[in-house]
Amino acid sequence: MPLFRIRIGVQQRPIAARNFASTPRSGSNVLKGDLREAITSLLRFNPLQSTKSEKNYRHFSSAYSAIPDTIKESIKSSILDEAAKKDSSLWDEKPPSIRKAAKLSANGINGHHRHFDARGKVDIEQRLSEVVDVDTPVNKPDPLDEWHLGAVSVRKQSKHTKTINGYYTGGKTSLTIPEGVAPLVPDVNDPFVLSRPDVHDISATIGKDLVGTDHPVLNSAARYFFNSEDGKGKGKQVRPVMVMLLSRAMMGSNSELGELDSNHPYTAHILKSQRRLAEITEMIHTASLFHDDVIDEADTRRGQPAAHRAFGNKMAILAGDYLLARASICLARLRNVDVVECMSTVIEHLVRGEVLQIKDSRTGVVDMEGYLRKNFYKTASLMANSCKSAALLRRSPPDIIEAAYLYGKHIGVAFQLIDDALDFEGNEASLGKPALADLNAGLSTAPVLFAAEIHEEELIPAMARKFKKTGDIELALRCIHEADGVNRTKELAAVHAGIAMGAVMEAFEPSPYRDSLVHLACRVVDRSR
Repeated sequence: MPLFRIRIGVQQRPIAARNFASTPRSGSNVLKGDLREAITSLLRFNPLQSTKSEKNYRHFSSAYSAIPDTIKESIKSSILDEAAKKDSSLWDEKPPSIRKAAKLSANGINGHHRHFDARGKVDIEQRLSEVVDVDTPVNKPDPLDEWHLGAVSVRKQSKHTKTINGYYTGGKTSLTIPEGVAPLVPDVNDPFVLSRPDVHDISATIGKDLVGTDHPVLNSAARYFFNSEDGKGKGKQVRPVMVMLLSRAMMGSNSELGELDSNHPYTAHILKSQRRLAEITEMIHTASLFHDDVIDEADTRRGQPAAHRAFGNKMAILAGDYLLARASICLARLRNVDVVECMSTVIEHLVRGEVLQIKDSRTGVVDMEGYLRKNFYKTASLMANSCKSAALLRRSPPDIIEAAYLYGKHIGVAFQLIDDALDFEGNEASLGKPALADLNAGLSTAPVLFAAEIHEEELIPAMARKFKKTGDIELALRCIHEADGVNRTKELAAVHAGIAMGAVMEAFEPSPYRDSLVHLACRVVDRSR
C-alpha cells in the first residue's frame, strides 16, 4: 500500500501510534524496545520531505518488516477508517508539518498566501484557484449531503403518497412522464434510437483509432471490451448515450456561442468534441471495470470472462492503466482546461470509491449515506462530470451546466440502485454475472441496508461477518423480503431519476432530445438488465 505509506509519514504521528504504545505487554506479544523503535520510525518516515530519501527508505523498509502482521493489519485498518471519512484529511494537501503550519503568518510563506482551516489543513480548492487566473472555479466540490432517504422512510405498508418535483409518487417504482413530454415513439424520441448515429460506432472507434500499442497482449487486453464480435462486450453504453443526447438537447439552449445553426461549422466542431468526450467517458468506465474485476475477483463481465480471467491480473491492471492514459491524452487534446479538471476529478473519485469499498469489505457494515456516497464516487461521478463537461464544451450558461451535472448525478445514483435491486431479482443470462453476486461476496448493498433498519439485531451480525456463516444468506434474503428492501431500493432510484428529469425539464428547451433524456431516466428505473 505505497500511497498510505507516504501518507503515514505526512501526518503528525498519526492514527494508531498511541494504540501501539499502549498495547498490552503479555506473553510473547510484548512490544520490545526494537519493535517500538521500528513502529516509531515507520510513523515518522516521510519520503516527500527527506533529503536522504534512499537511506531513509532502507531504514523505513527495515522498520516495516520488523512489525508483526497483526500490527500491520491494525495500521491498514486505521488508515482505511480514516480514508473512509467524508472529510478525511488523507485526501487533502498538508503543510510540511502541523507544527510549522501553526507558525505560518496570515501572509504565508515567500509571499504566497496559504489557506488553513482550524485543524491546520490546506484548503486545496482555494490553493488550486490561486495558482491560475481564476475568479470563480467552475468545478466546485459537490458536498454530497442530500440523498433523499426521507422519501422512502421505514414503513410496513403505506397508502400515503409523496411527490418529488411533481414527477414521482411515493410507494411506486415507476416514473410518471411530465406534462409537455411526448410519449415514447421509437423513431422520434427513443434515447437509444435517437443517439444511434452518434454512438453506434464508438466501441469500434476506440478499438481501432484510440487504443493501440506495440505489445500484442496488452493491445488485445485493452481492446477486450471494444472489439467484441457478438456485441456483448461493449455493454449498454449508457454514458455515451447520455453525453450525446445532452449535447444535442443543448443546441436549443443559449450559450456564449449564441444561437448557431446546427449546420454551422463551429457547431459541427463542438459536436465533434462532445463525441470525443463520449469516447473518453467510455474508456474511463471500461478501465474502471478492468480494475474492479481484479479487486473483486469477478469471473464474468458483460456475459463473457472478465479481462483478468482471459489475460491474468497483471495484464488486466496494465490494460486498465493504459486505457486511463489514452483517455487522459484524448482529454488534453480537447484544449479545455475546465473539462480537463472536471474529468480528472472522476479519476480521483474512482480511487476514493474503491477505498470505501475496501473498508466496507473489511468490516462488512456500512451506513446508507456512506454507501450512497461510495456509489457516487464509483458510478455517478463519471456520469455527472461527463454530462457537465458536455455543457462546458458548449460554453453553456451556469444554469445549463448545473442541470447537466444534476441529470448525470441522479441518473448515476438511480442506475446503481437498480443494479443493487437486480442482483436479487435477475439471473446470469440477464445480468451478465451471477445473481446474488454482491451478497455472496459479503457486500451489503441497498436492499440489505434497508432491511437492517428493521431487522438490526438479526442482520447486523451477519453483515459484520460478511454472510460467511451457514444460513446467513438465507437470513438476509428473509429480512430483505420482510422489509420490502428490493422495492424500497427501486423507490429511491425512482426518486433520483425524478430529480434528474426535473433538472432537464426546467433548464432545456422542448425538443425530441430533451424528451429522450426523460425517457432515458424512465428506462434506467424500469430496466431488467
